[in-house]
Amino acid sequence: MNKPIAPSNREYIAKPGNGRSRINTLVCLAIAPWLISSASQACSFVTVEAKDGSVVIGRTIEWGFPMEYTFVSIPRGQTFTASFPADKVAKDYKALTWVTKYAYAGVGVTVQAGLDSAQNEAGLNIEGLNLPGFTEFQKVTPESKSVLALSDISDWILGNFATVQEVREALPKCTVWTPAVSSQGSATIHLAITDRKGAGIVVEYMKGELNIYDNVTHTMANSPPYDWHLTNLRNYMTLTNRDTVSAQQNGFTLNQLSTGDGMTGLPGDFKSASRFVKLTLMRAFAAPVETATEAYSLAGHIVNTVDIPRGSVNSGEFQGKPMLETAQIVLVKDLSNNKIFVSDYAHRLNFLLIDLNKIFAPNKKIGPVLFSNFIDQPPINVTDQILQAK
Repeated sequence: MNKPIAPSNREYIAKPGNGRSRINTLVCLAIAPWLISSASQACSFVTVEAKDGSVVIGRTIEWGFPMEYTFVSIPRGQTFTASFPADKVAKDYKALTWVTKYAYAGVGVTVQAGLDSAQNEAGLNIEGLNLPGFTEFQKVTPESKSVLALSDISDWILGNFATVQEVREALPKCTVWTPAVSSQGSATIHLAITDRKGAGIVVEYMKGELNIYDNVTHTMANSPPYDWHLTNLRNYMTLTNRDTVSAQQNGFTLNQLSTGDGMTGLPGDFKSASRFVKLTLMRAFAAPVETATEAYSLAGHIVNTVDIPRGSVNSGEFQGKPMLETAQIVLVKDLSNNKIFVSDYAHRLNFLLIDLNKIFAPNKKIGPVLFSNFIDQPPINVTDQILQAK
C-alpha cells in the first residue's frame, strides 16, 4: 500500500507554518479505510547501485481502482510545526518545529494529503509501504519526547536530513503517533529510507516501539515485518542463477530441457512475501552495472518481474466494480543525480523524465501538477528513419 489511512475529519491539531504543504504519510480519504488497505497491498521497492557510485531506486505503486497522480516540490526555507493529539494541551507537549534545509519532491494522488514516494536534493529518499496487522505507533504522554505525528514524518525527514545515519540517530528522540481510524484502528505503514551513498534502513513501529533494521537486502514489500521477510528467505537458499546442464541418476543421464532451472521454486504469485523473495533474488543475481543509465534499466527490469497485469489480482468490489490491482505508477529514481523516471500502467512503453535539479533550482513550491496532463505520450516512431536508412 502507498500510505496509511485517516478519516476526513482529522483527529489531530495541525499548526501550519509559512506556506505549509504537507508531504506526509497520513492520508485523508472519503473512502473506507479497510477498502484502501485491501485494494493496495502490492507496492514493491528495490535499490540498485552502479560501479560509478550511482544509486537508483525502482518503486511500484499499486491500487485496485483508478487514481489521479500528482507531482509536488517543496522548497528550502519552509516553516513547519508538527501536529499533536487533539485531546492534548499544546503547552504540555513539545511538538517539533523546523525550517526545511533541503528542497524535496515526489509523487502522490489527488485523494490524499501527501506523497507516496519522495526524495530531497541531498539524495535522501523515503517510501511508505503498507504493513497491515502489525503496526502500532507510540503513545503520547506528558513524558513523551518531541512529539511528531505520522503525518509529519516525511516532511521532517526530507526537510532536515541528508543521510540515513542522521535519520537513524534522530528518530529515536521523537515520539511518533497517529490517530485511530474509527473502528479500523490506526494507520499501518513501514518506511524504506535510502540515501545516495546506498545506505538503507527499514523503519517499523510495532507494539508502540520503534524498530530500525539495516536494509541488507536493499528491497522491501508489504506485510509481514522486515525481519520476517529475512527469515523467509532461508526457504530459498538453494536457488541459484547457475543451470544444471546434466545429471546422473541411477546409471542414466538426464539432460537439461531448458535454461533457468536453477531458479525452480522461485515464487510467482503476487503476495507480498513472494514479491520480496523475487525482488531480492533478482537483485542478488543481476549482473553488475557500470553507470547510472545502466542502473535505470536494471531497476526497471527488476520491478517488472513483480508487475501485475490487470485482472490478475481481484481485491473485491467497489461501487459495483471489481478492484483489479495493478502497478498504476512505476518510478525509477536516481538519488545521485536527482532524476525521476515515471510511467503509468497505460503507457508502460514510455518512461518520462523529471530533472529535479531544475525543479529545485528556483527554490519555489511547484504543484500539485497532474501527471495526466502530460503522461499520454506515444512511443517514439522510427518508421520513417527505417524507411530512409540505406
